[in-house]
Amino acid sequence: MVSSKDIAKKAGVSQSTVSRVINNPASVRKEKREAVERVMKELNYRPDSVARSLISNKTNQISLISGTLNNPFFVETTKKIINYAYLKGFNVNVYFEEDFPKDDLYNTVFSQRTEGIILSSMYFNSPHFDDLVNLDVPYIMFNRKHEKGGNFVELDNYQAGEMAAKYLIEKGHTSIHWFGGELEKSTFRGRYDGFCDSMKQHDVEVPASNVSITPQNPVAIEQELNEVLSKKERPTAIFAATDMIAMKIMDVLQRKGFSIPDDIALIGIDNTELSQHSSFDITSIGLEQGRNLGEIAIRHLIEQIEGRNDSLIQETYSCQLYERGTV
Repeated sequence: MVSSKDIAKKAGVSQSTVSRVINNPASVRKEKREAVERVMKELNYRPDSVARSLISNKTNQISLISGTLNNPFFVETTKKIINYAYLKGFNVNVYFEEDFPKDDLYNTVFSQRTEGIILSSMYFNSPHFDDLVNLDVPYIMFNRKHEKGGNFVELDNYQAGEMAAKYLIEKGHTSIHWFGGELEKSTFRGRYDGFCDSMKQHDVEVPASNVSITPQNPVAIEQELNEVLSKKERPTAIFAATDMIAMKIMDVLQRKGFSIPDDIALIGIDNTELSQHSSFDITSIGLEQGRNLGEIAIRHLIEQIEGRNDSLIQETYSCQLYERGTV
């Protein structure tokens, strides 16, 4: 393999100059820098990232713990995080929360050298939060938060649930079924609480039979929906706590011959790109158009890593309703 010593010899410079071109190019005069870069290209030289990290004491690695990619929200946020980090000179190691037992996942990520951690997997009362903070590594949570606070960015989940209930009631629905995931996740807890409080304010009852809490996978969602549809009194509207749930519900309803919204109305949350596609055209609630929680979070994290922000980050963003064809 070509070494930095080979580059120095052929370019007629010292090995330390080659090192400075690699690690701090602005510190080398233009003529010398261009000569070294020319030789590096000619000899197809690739700097050893491990050696560089030992010298600089930096890995330029960020760890991301994301929700499953069967949810378009996490497809979009993962893409934004990776692309923005790359532009800033960081590589992202991605882990998906559904692929590992929780303890194994956190132990794996927390035992690695990394410049920062960005995660959407933290449960509201997770004991791993203290481990995260004690690492003394920059971190930020997005889409979820912990009961102890910490650094996070999130949608106003309570407002989203409240807004969905109010909108469906104003459209004439009183039998509304709430369909979401585990309430140990702040995302679902906020959306559920907002929904229930809004229903109560409008004097509309939410019986236990109109609440479905299910794992976030297509098989479990379909099984639960079949139970809901088998009841004598079916709901006239379904509030799906994510667009992913809404899309799976739409698929099952259409396969069974139901018309949306004529037979059952449907609203989701997250306003993902897929929900906006004309094939789905799902009424949804989400951030202001063009904003992405993953991108907001990675910008904050890199500011922390670069020492440009050492203050506590706790940001909750207001929602917007996007009316489409499913209500």
